[in-house]
Amino acid sequence: MRPTITVDTSRFDAAWREYLPKTRRSLADAINSRTFFLMLRLYILLPPKSPQAARNKILDYFNRPVGAARFDKKTGKKVGRSRQLRLVHLIAQAKNAKAGNEGLYGEDMRKAAAKLRRRAAGSVGYLKSAVVKAIRRLQPTFRQFGGTVRAKKGSAQVRTVSGNQALINLANQYGLPQENVSVHRGSSAYGYNATAGLNPHSSVRLNIGLANDQMGAVESIYSKAMQQAYNDEAKALEDHITAKLQEDGESLESKGVTIK
Repeated sequence: MRPTITVDTSRFDAAWREYLPKTRRSLADAINSRTFFLMLRLYILLPPKSPQAARNKILDYFNRPVGAARFDKKTGKKVGRSRQLRLVHLIAQAKNAKAGNEGLYGEDMRKAAAKLRRRAAGSVGYLKSAVVKAIRRLQPTFRQFGGTVRAKKGSAQVRTVSGNQALINLANQYGLPQENVSVHRGSSAYGYNATAGLNPHSSVRLNIGLANDQMGAVESIYSKAMQQAYNDEAKALEDHITAKLQEDGESLESKGVTIK
């Protein structure tokens, strides 16, 4: 069963019909541009607004101290932060016991706790992840807000890549931070750009692994974000049309044509 996204595109459709006769782009190029910007807006509008703030919240929860402060039996001094019992240790122990394994201690516990923290923090932005993959199908060079990537797979060397300027501009418009999300294996996407022809069209499909009890919540989140994306993109088209009409009017007036 797949989540179903319901969106009212009537405002966008009306603006699109007005926009097409006024653009110099080919129909295929115009379609691809709008699809790209709709996906950028969806990426921006899906939660969380600040991935880093969400990661920090998760880590603060996992790192919460449990019980009274512990003291070293030999020295009588309070143990260091690295030896403090934290909630993540109890969660790791519970998961380990549920799997039927022996108790975790020492280095094994440290590794299990670190793995839990890493996975939980990495899960932030899961809903955005599929959108990133879709955008990369449309524009393979898309690297979100930029940063560093490995020079080659498995290599320790890194190189700096630039962020997508259109995405950066949109983030500034919405007043949101420029923070990337991880690209998760549990999601996939397909995207096709329109090509010249009798009926050019673009296509995007997102696949997200979900439990049945998550469907309703995810459908609601995606539908709300996609609806705003269409409305905001319609507003951008309307503003373009208004600017174009004003430009044409001023051009005619400069030639002595009176506009009533």
